[in-house]
Amino acid sequence: MTLMSIPLPLRRRLAIACVLALCAILLTGAGLITAGRVFPETPAGRRSAEAGIAAAIDSLCPLYAIDARLIRSWKATAAGEPTGRIEEKIPVDPGFRSLEFNHALVGRIAQFGAGVVAMERSKENSVTMHVVRGGITIRSLWFVPDAGR
Repeated sequence: MTLMSIPLPLRRRLAIACVLALCAILLTGAGLITAGRVFPETPAGRRSAEAGIAAAIDSLCPLYAIDARLIRSWKATAAGEPTGRIEEKIPVDPGFRSLEFNHALVGRIAQFGAGVVAMERSKENSVTMHVVRGGITIRSLWFVPDAGR
């Protein structure tokens, strides 16, 4: 059987399959070459991302009836040394929908390479959302129901 004896539609399919297989091999090779490489981040890039994340959080507050004036913020420390993480205690209405806030927050900070890890404390009726970027928690949001609201 020669190449010319194969019907044209089958030859086209074989050619496309070969090109796709070659692309897959090249992409796998490129992935293996760059795997594990960490590209250094510039301080300006980090500051820009953190400012964007802060702006995203601030923009969500009015949408969820959070009074920004009541938010208490501080820099976290460990063994007396600053950790670089900002912690915030945020009073919210008892009917605050933390899952919706979490979803909206994830959508807004994804462009900065950040994600959210949340945990609920049922006993205290509070939720803490940790904003993580590059494997490091850079911001912790502690949502506490405020009965006086």
